[in-house]
Amino acid sequence: CHAVPPLSPVIRVPGKLPPDAVLSDELRVVAARGEFEPASFLIAPRRDVAELKIRATPLRGPGGEIPASAVDIKVVKTWYQGGTAWFSYFGDSARRELVPELLLNDETLVWVDEKTQDNYLRVGGEYQSISYPPEQARKSFNYLTEPVADSPVLQPVRLERGRNKQIWVTVRVPADAAEGVYSGRIEFTADGVPAGAMRLAVRVLPFELPLPKTYYDATKDYLVSMYATNLLGVAELYRLAPETAEKRQMAVYRNLLEHNVFNTRSERSIGNADPSGDAAKLRRELDLLRSAGFRLKPLLSKGWSFPLNDRETPEQFRARIDLLARTLKEGAGHDDIYITSWDEAGPDRVRIMREATEYANTQGLKLWVTTAEGRHFDLAGYVIDLANHGGWPKRELADHWHAIGAKITSYGGPHTGPENPDVFRRWEGLARYKAFYDGSYNYKYFSEINPAIFERSKANVWNDFTGGTFRQFNLVYPTSEGVIDTIAWEGFREGIDDVRYATKLKQDAAAAMAGGNVRAAHTAKKALMWLELLEDKTADLAAARQEMIEQILRIREAVQQP
Repeated sequence: CHAVPPLSPVIRVPGKLPPDAVLSDELRVVAARGEFEPASFLIAPRRDVAELKIRATPLRGPGGEIPASAVDIKVVKTWYQGGTAWFSYFGDSARRELVPELLLNDETLVWVDEKTQDNYLRVGGEYQSISYPPEQARKSFNYLTEPVADSPVLQPVRLERGRNKQIWVTVRVPADAAEGVYSGRIEFTADGVPAGAMRLAVRVLPFELPLPKTYYDATKDYLVSMYATNLLGVAELYRLAPETAEKRQMAVYRNLLEHNVFNTRSERSIGNADPSGDAAKLRRELDLLRSAGFRLKPLLSKGWSFPLNDRETPEQFRARIDLLARTLKEGAGHDDIYITSWDEAGPDRVRIMREATEYANTQGLKLWVTTAEGRHFDLAGYVIDLANHGGWPKRELADHWHAIGAKITSYGGPHTGPENPDVFRRWEGLARYKAFYDGSYNYKYFSEINPAIFERSKANVWNDFTGGTFRQFNLVYPTSEGVIDTIAWEGFREGIDDVRYATKLKQDAAAAMAGGNVRAAHTAKKALMWLELLEDKTADLAAARQEMIEQILRIREAVQQP
């Protein structure tokens, strides 16, 4: 076995050991109470093994026991993706690259033919090709109804001599775990014979992570949201039973919360065909969001502030906005609510957007829009309360929007699609945070069904070779039971955890500087100096995390000394 950094930008494929692999029989994890934290290792088999069983033991330490159920083990599945795999969300169906991506309990869910460079997905009891070009598409793949599911528990894996197998371990530290080091094992049984173990050591830190706050103002929430997280609307169109749709939606909500998406948006809106029915569906969605545990303040809504078409009269527009405002305020229990306008609106729509937003503002609703540098600030900045900027984060852009009291978030820097977990850890985390942004609002969770073009385009969320400008925008892959995680999605979670660690550092530093202890104040300021000088776009993020932990512990120690 070789320990490897779980979120490295290094591509790990079966045929060779990567340069950052370290021969080891131990994994080490450092985590705060309540945190999910990953580790990973490669098995480099010296002989073929038909069935390798892998199991975790409980972890024992100063506070008693962390159960084995808190140690989640997955197999990293490598498969073929388009020629820009690992590095880009732009498409290249002319080439195929083998990359690690899926985190599976049952590695046989996807079968890979390395001779033809094709992937096959197990649908029910049969394998179907998911590597065909668009001209060979015969029908659309409806992930709402197709019987695709991973095993609920880890299955034995097959080993081939000379071909590495990557294993992913995620430890969820209990919220009430006592500080200290907990030790256990990851045990192997090869074809029925005990075959050794990896020691697993988990250091539990003496604190919990706060919800993320912004870098420029540690009292303001750092928002974490995502496009395309709602199944209810398309499930209704395809006549999925309501109880099935809601069960599937709640599985999605759990996955989002476990990956630090605290502010997922409300996707329901209100039209003119059946406004009372739409309002009832919106209220139900808000109930589900609340019961799942999301922060609903502020509430980001997909509710439309623009005229629906040329036939919508001013009276209909105002009545629709009135009902939308009442429903959202009653459902959320407050009026800190943002609705939206046209996506990436051009100048021809800005005048209409300004006029429509004025009425929405009179009903207590704020406006969020997708924008870009040089697009909307000069023309309509005064009606925009949250600017979701496409592209890479820049402090000067944040300064513009903050100067008029607006928030700024970011998407498309990059869009989802690349498998590289370091990309998402870096750009969803400290790079946006230190650019003074108010959060991450990226596009998107996965390539959902578009009712308008789904049947015509013969879409398949699992197929990365369908042509066009872009790849599939997938951080997860939908199944009949919920979603399958990817290593990029784990990188996203760690990026937001980096922001939470930085938030903890800033909060503790502020308290130390206000406490009257000069040595503690100086220790706190040194920590803030280090954080400001950190090169977030190039730093080793694992080392940066460890340094944040050390700075937090130094501040705690200094505060406790006279």
